[in-house]
Amino acid sequence: MTEIKGIDVSKWQAHSSDGRTKVDFAKLRALGYEFVMLRAGLGMYENQKDIAFESHYKAAKAAGLYIGAYHYTYALNVAQAEKEADCFLKWISGKKLEYPVAFDIEDKSLKKLTTAQRTDIALAFMNKVEAAGYYTMLYCNADWAKNYLNMDRLKHFDVWLACYTSEDRRKKLYTRDILGIWQHTSSLKLRGVYPTGALGSILPGNLDADVAYKDYAKIIKKAGLNRLG
Repeated sequence: MTEIKGIDVSKWQAHSSDGRTKVDFAKLRALGYEFVMLRAGLGMYENQKDIAFESHYKAAKAAGLYIGAYHYTYALNVAQAEKEADCFLKWISGKKLEYPVAFDIEDKSLKKLTTAQRTDIALAFMNKVEAAGYYTMLYCNADWAKNYLNMDRLKHFDVWLACYTSEDRRKKLYTRDILGIWQHTSSLKLRGVYPTGALGSILPGNLDADVAYKDYAKIIKKAGLNRLG
């Protein structure tokens, strides 16, 4: 089985003042990590672009890592989800993304909706982004996959699953056969890659760690997706 190591980052792994990345992506790649998923932004307004998206992208690209992107949703209906998709497509326009783009649905504000409504929102965003030529996937945790979404209606899309447990227990919590990416911990510590605390601190901070079960860079290039041509 293909297993490719990666991480995902957002503004929380950057300097809050100007969005400069704190991650040494070159050191990350030297440790055998091959991809990074970057948060492009959240919500449905252009000023909600992640402050660190450009900095993370530039540094990861310079290090030779494969890059994907994701969007954190607050959409409460289909119209808002489609507006979020428009923002996301603007943010990633012109970016060379060898890995999928993902719709991150986990915010507690959506729990007041029905399962059908939440699933409609996910489909509205992902269908629009896929129609724009991108390899699109769903990000959620095991609880949302089981209790808050109709995964049968979403089966067209690969899943990037957050589930911080052992592989055996994850297989029991998430019983679908196909899993695209597994986010298996939020506590990865890599000395020299991501320092925490004051600038210059050598103590490693926590990172989200992922493993991809498909060679997405090869699949996307072969299919001519993500506007890589």
